[in-house]
Amino acid sequence: MGHFIFKFLKELNSATSTKMMILAVVLGLMAGFLPFVNFFTILIFITVLVFRIPIGLFLASFSFFEVIGYFLDSVFNKTGAFLLNLSFLKPLWTFFYNIPFFRWSGFNNTIVMGSLVLGIVFGIILYFVLDKSIKLYRTKVFEKLKTKKYLSWLVPNEKNGIIRIAGVGFIGILAAGIILFFMFLLDPIVKYSLEFGLSHILHKKVAIEKVDTSIKNLSVNIENMQIGDILFKKVYTKFDWGKIVWRKYKIDDLTFIAKTDKNIFNLIKRSSSNSNKPKNKSGFNLNIKLPSADEFLAKQQLKSLKAIEKLKTDYKKVYKDLKKVDIKKYKAEFDNLKSKITSLKSVKISSLNDFQKLEGDINSIKKETNNLLKKIKQNKNLLSNDKRLIEKDLKNLKIVLNEDTNNIKSKYKMIKNKEYLNFAETMLKPKISKYIKTASLIYEKVKPYIHSSNKKENEYVRAKGIYIKFKDKTNYPDFVLVKSLGEVETSIAKWNIKARNISDNQPLLNKRAFIKITGKSKFFDVGVDVNYLKNIQFSGYGNRVDIKKLDLNLFSLKALANIKINGVIADKNINSKIFVYFYKPHFIPKKSIKILNELNSIKHFKILIALKGKIDSPKIKISSDLNKYFSKIIKNRVNNLINKNIKKAQKLLDEKVNNSLKGMKLNDVNLKLKDLNSFEDIKKLINKELKDIIKSKQKSILKNKIKKFLPF
Repeated sequence: MGHFIFKFLKELNSATSTKMMILAVVLGLMAGFLPFVNFFTILIFITVLVFRIPIGLFLASFSFFEVIGYFLDSVFNKTGAFLLNLSFLKPLWTFFYNIPFFRWSGFNNTIVMGSLVLGIVFGIILYFVLDKSIKLYRTKVFEKLKTKKYLSWLVPNEKNGIIRIAGVGFIGILAAGIILFFMFLLDPIVKYSLEFGLSHILHKKVAIEKVDTSIKNLSVNIENMQIGDILFKKVYTKFDWGKIVWRKYKIDDLTFIAKTDKNIFNLIKRSSSNSNKPKNKSGFNLNIKLPSADEFLAKQQLKSLKAIEKLKTDYKKVYKDLKKVDIKKYKAEFDNLKSKITSLKSVKISSLNDFQKLEGDINSIKKETNNLLKKIKQNKNLLSNDKRLIEKDLKNLKIVLNEDTNNIKSKYKMIKNKEYLNFAETMLKPKISKYIKTASLIYEKVKPYIHSSNKKENEYVRAKGIYIKFKDKTNYPDFVLVKSLGEVETSIAKWNIKARNISDNQPLLNKRAFIKITGKSKFFDVGVDVNYLKNIQFSGYGNRVDIKKLDLNLFSLKALANIKINGVIADKNINSKIFVYFYKPHFIPKKSIKILNELNSIKHFKILIALKGKIDSPKIKISSDLNKYFSKIIKNRVNNLINKNIKKAQKLLDEKVNNSLKGMKLNDVNLKLKDLNSFEDIKKLINKELKDIIKSKQKSILKNKIKKFLPF
């Protein structure tokens, strides 16, 4: 600020033309507002050097307004965007855009346009303000000041002429120096620029042995370029002069041969190690727990236990009835009747009166027998009812016991259905999501080189602005790689890379881009083809891919695999299928879960992964026949556990039932009924004996009568 004021006062009091002095300030303002490295800024500096414009005042003005311009970047950006998007001015901008000179000038940059226009506007205003102010100062103040001896240092010598010869000579010498520079020092400068630029971009040390640059052919030939662990023995690039004129970069040929002793997979892994790795929140647990028989039965409402309680209640009643029935008493009574019958057998009948008395005794015995049997019959009916009640309870117990058993089986089956696991979804999906996340990050990095997006026109980077494109009569993309061939030799494989028609605007080029990468070694034979015009189509294969280790939650997998990949990427959407056929698999459990050891019985399996949706968060559908094998193993294990538990539960239930039945003499009813039924036989025997007594006595009477009639 002070330097600018000092220079301004010195020139103000000099004999310099007022117009030249004002022009120095105005041009300093315009150059200060414009970005430092810009065509218009260079043009202003050349103008100052050629014409006799005060250089010191210009540089002071430039420094002053450069600071102000730094804070006005956003204003320049908005103003430039407004002007470049005005519909009635677009024909003018289109006209300038199709002139190579103006295209290199960067006039279509929002900050360049905004700072240039505002610089001109403020410069014109400043010009008229300073013109009147300086004239007034020189007529009113300066004439008095120059008479003062102590202010003589403010009055420089008079400078004549318009053109500054020294300035013209300086520009001529500078131009010659630039030509000589490009003739003799271009290769070292290109070498240094490539080493510095690539090291900054790749975050790796880059060393180049030799660079051979041809301006005539516009080609660069690089020998032995070391980038980290990779040695590029040869890199050849040829540009097209005709496209460079229009600020378009067309590479007709890019050839490279590279070698590294490192494993290419380790290089890829290391290059993506700084990416945001999604956390695996999968808490897969293979602990199969079934409720124990005791726990299970305690929670069940068992009908059989209720049936036992009813049986116990009924048995108490039956037990009371059994106590009432005194078989010994009935036997004693029948024995008494038998003794009476025995005594009747010894009675002698001598007369009819004796016989009648005998009949009376017999009828009395019959009556007692009938009464006794009547009581027995009542007891029989009582016990028969008791028997039917117990039989009914036992029958019901058998039915509900069977129902409880079936219920136990069905409940355990419900548990079983919940325990069968979806292996592919549970185990592989988190890993696939991680790989897709890494792939999407890589895609985002390379997307600017393979896909043109209008959204970038709305992005604003301070001090850089936005380049707004207009109708391009050349009808050609800004970047095109016509052909590229590459070889990369690693410790385990040799890779061939082919590319054609790679562009930043493929629809405009109207040629299908193609990238092919193949790799062969004793461990695999792999390849991927990518081609696109509007949408990216890709396919890949892998034959006999030796998977040394694939880490999953519970185990690591070693196997050989054949892989097929195909899909389409449209903008940020992906639709892809990946088929992997594994053979000779070997599963290595990472935890002490016995069931995992059974996985090694699997001879081969396949997995199909379908990706659909947004590329950074696609919907992943995994299907695999490994589910079938894994489920079979789990089912066998769970079924064995279930069958064991069912048997334990059944045994425990039977024990509970048997323990409840202990002490119940359920057969006593049958025994007493059998004893009571035996009295029917006794009754028949008594009746028979009574009949026999009557018959025998009748015969005795008849015999006595015959003797009386027959005295002989």
